[in-house]
Amino acid sequence: MRRNPERLAWTVVLISLFICLGLAVFVPLAAGSIINDSSETVAITLEVQQGTALVSRPDSTELIGVTTSLSNLPERTSIRADDNVQALLTIRSPYDNSVLETVQIYGSTDLSITRARSPRFQMSTRLHQIDLLTNIGRVRVNVAGSNARPIEATLTTPQARATLEEGSYAFEVSNDETQVTAREGSAQVSAQDVVQEVTPPGRTVVKLNGPPSGVLSPERNLVTNGNFRLPLDGTWTVYNDLQNNRELSGTVTIQTVGGQPSAVFERQGTYHAETGIRQLINKNVLDFSSLRLHFVVRIFDQNVPVCGQAGSECPMMVRLDYKDQDGTDRSFLQGFYAQPDSSGANPTYNTTSGSRNEHRRVPANVARTYDSTNLMETLKPSQITAITFYASGHSYRSSVAEVELLGEQ
Repeated sequence: MRRNPERLAWTVVLISLFICLGLAVFVPLAAGSIINDSSETVAITLEVQQGTALVSRPDSTELIGVTTSLSNLPERTSIRADDNVQALLTIRSPYDNSVLETVQIYGSTDLSITRARSPRFQMSTRLHQIDLLTNIGRVRVNVAGSNARPIEATLTTPQARATLEEGSYAFEVSNDETQVTAREGSAQVSAQDVVQEVTPPGRTVVKLNGPPSGVLSPERNLVTNGNFRLPLDGTWTVYNDLQNNRELSGTVTIQTVGGQPSAVFERQGTYHAETGIRQLINKNVLDFSSLRLHFVVRIFDQNVPVCGQAGSECPMMVRLDYKDQDGTDRSFLQGFYAQPDSSGANPTYNTTSGSRNEHRRVPANVARTYDSTNLMETLKPSQITAITFYASGHSYRSSVAEVELLGEQ
């Protein structure tokens, strides 16, 4: 049989053409797929604010007791907070270290990091993905805004799954039910093929093997602009009290601290000063069954140990002015400090306030969440007059965020 060189040549040309076309099409597609779909674990840090948290990594059965902080947590890490433990989980972008999400973990809580990934390449169109699992306990989830790349955040419980937009959400999970409260933003809570949108100031309850209950009446926040997303003007009054008027006044500015809009108190000086913000509330609370104060405090710098010689110079203090049930004006005062006094000379309470309420020491540069007991039981107020946050001393830098005075009728 004689060979046909022309046919062979055309065959080679056509095969080469198809190979070139295939490479021209499939190589860019494969490269594009790699660039778009490749991902990496985000930066995850656990800061223990109180007690000892137990951490279990996916590659080990050993429980790690953490009393300060632990960085570079991998996916599928589990965190257990026993009674009286508080911890803050911070999830940051691998690109610019910006905060994507924070989770305040309270006592008697189990939390697992199911997924926490970001696209490996900036060119990718994928979202940041953060999936958490809570089997029992109480957490507060803050999802940050991201102009560069949206965040897909979910939290799953035995009863429900919540998809969270930018905002702040409270979860309480028991063996029988999950409660989801939207403080800011919008949560899509799904169970039994039913999806319930929850927006502020609403909440929903999901019973085991049941659908969401619908939107229920929530606790009411009596504080305006406690999230500091609006300017201070018109909602808070800024004031300064200087011992020496020749020194500079302190400042209160809204800054992003730990991914949260915060009121930051700053001053450098030699003489005593006080810098604060105050908001009038004037709300009758006689018919309230519950009233709780919640906020996040950070102490960055102070120059007097504890809170000074009289216990009145804390770098952050909160004062709640109220009337008791006899109509008498009273105040609840709580101070926070980071610098101890090795000599023991400075008192750990305000000796000028008329009531001995111990100041709370917090680690420097670490967020500490404060949640009061039910003030209707401890203070028995008839009216809340005002709330004040202030820094006191000579030089100080501190911040407060997420201010809520939550009342339930």
